[in-house]
Amino acid sequence: MTNNTKSSLSLLRRFIGEALSERRTLLIVVISIVGSALATLLSPYILSIVIDRYIIPGRYGELGLMALLYFLSLVAQWFFVTLQTFYTEVFGQKVLRNLRDRLHEKILASNLDFFKEKSTGDLVSRIINDTSVVNDVLVSGLLGGLGSLLSLGGIIVAMLLLDVKLTLVALASVPLMVFVALYFGTKMRRAYRETRRKIAKISSVVEESVAGIETIKAFGTEEKAEKEFSRVSMETIKAYLRVAVYMGFFWPLMNITSLLSVILVIGYGGYLEYTGEVSIGIVVAFIQYAQRFRGPINNVVSMYDSLQSALAALERIYEVLDDENVEDTAGVEVERLRGEVEFRDVWFEYEEGRPVLRGVNLHIRPGSKVAIVGRTGAGKTTIANLIMRFYDPTEGSILYDGRDGRGISRKSLRKRIGYVPQETYLFPGTVMENVLMANPEATEEDVVRVCKRLGVHDFIMKLPKGYETSAGEAGKLLSVGERQLISLARALLKDPDIVILDEALSSVDPKTERLVQDAMLRLMEGRTSVIIAHRLSITRFVDEVVVVENGEVVERGPIDALLANGGHFYRLYASQMQGD
Repeated sequence: MTNNTKSSLSLLRRFIGEALSERRTLLIVVISIVGSALATLLSPYILSIVIDRYIIPGRYGELGLMALLYFLSLVAQWFFVTLQTFYTEVFGQKVLRNLRDRLHEKILASNLDFFKEKSTGDLVSRIINDTSVVNDVLVSGLLGGLGSLLSLGGIIVAMLLLDVKLTLVALASVPLMVFVALYFGTKMRRAYRETRRKIAKISSVVEESVAGIETIKAFGTEEKAEKEFSRVSMETIKAYLRVAVYMGFFWPLMNITSLLSVILVIGYGGYLEYTGEVSIGIVVAFIQYAQRFRGPINNVVSMYDSLQSALAALERIYEVLDDENVEDTAGVEVERLRGEVEFRDVWFEYEEGRPVLRGVNLHIRPGSKVAIVGRTGAGKTTIANLIMRFYDPTEGSILYDGRDGRGISRKSLRKRIGYVPQETYLFPGTVMENVLMANPEATEEDVVRVCKRLGVHDFIMKLPKGYETSAGEAGKLLSVGERQLISLARALLKDPDIVILDEALSSVDPKTERLVQDAMLRLMEGRTSVIIAHRLSITRFVDEVVVVENGEVVERGPIDALLANGGHFYRLYASQMQGD
């Protein structure tokens, strides 16, 4: 057995094991499949009896009961097929929902390293497109294939009971079918896997074009974006054409080999009837069985064909579910923090061998306001990320109220920290909904109270619909400053013990800067506050300034003392003031 075969079997076993959680619905599907298979076998057998025992002997007056039985067999077949179709869909949708829920939960539980190697479009494609393929093939297709296999087995048994020699002739073309299926199966799986990758790439390109439409228009790169999309689209077409070539050879060969059984039954069955070895009724039944025999074989082979695409999609799904870049949820739950934060000889690297922080020692007293400044790339935002436990130190430790952060639950820790990033993301919805997401237990009255406390209530009321104004996709209907004010209100609604402001003023226009700055100061009142500062004017309001250079703390102290020293901070401050 090849590694590919073992891999396919292990994927199927895992998926089937998970799907068996919906046992009740599956039981109804299995019962309907068995009923449909038995009903399919019954009608040709009844027809052979009608021909041999009633039509040929001329007993036409007794055909009524047999006609009724034949009609009832067709009704039973219709009933079980309808039942199978409906409950297969019910079962499939339950499995699909469970699969998508697990993927979404996994994405939410993953750490930030997980998202470095996967684009948004690719992840969306796995959750939407790949799960749909798996549902269509491995649920509906696999159960349909199970029904076809059952029908196939039943047909073979029925044919053997009628005549062994004629059955062997009918099955003569089966080895050829198996050979064709095995030969083309591996090739089609590779081709289908490539199409899934190309579809994910198209999703990613479209996502990037929509998200960066303003930048594309600003730089006039529409033509370049269109060329990129056309290139990826052409690659996708080529991948699908490769599949089409294989299918172009595969299906005609399968149709020819499956029709051989019908041709052989007609020829050899006619000869046996001529020699008196079988009756006309049996030959007619065999022809019907042979025709029905072709249907299940085509379904099974079609399932095998589609299975290649589904296995490729299933591999991509389990690649996400099995990814080990998951945030550790263990740790002690904390209800409140005094707000003391201490870095003890902290080293950190995003990529192995390239340290971003180098032996940082930093003590932030409870309730103090600390500004962390430095040139771009010095490691300021990394310090904020570590305090939030988006990452843990590569070496050293970070203590909260004297307790190592690794022993504290990330979720409970983040509940006690109000984080305002440089690029505020607002979800589609109203201003009220965006603020409320910080504290689901809060009321609209709480939101208004918080906004009044921050001094942003009047600004919000000037919006077209006040608190019910839509923020738009990613908050694009609001300016950068307006989004930042909403982010500050969101942070205050958490009533945090620690506040982190990551360059909150860097992208704010001068008109809004004073309003944002005043709101920041109100948010920091009575709380441990860490300000990642790009605009050094904010350092006038802090207790201590920490200067970071090349991942190291090179200077720290009150602003007046640092300016008097004429060191790193003085040069940064003087350079920025001269630029202003």
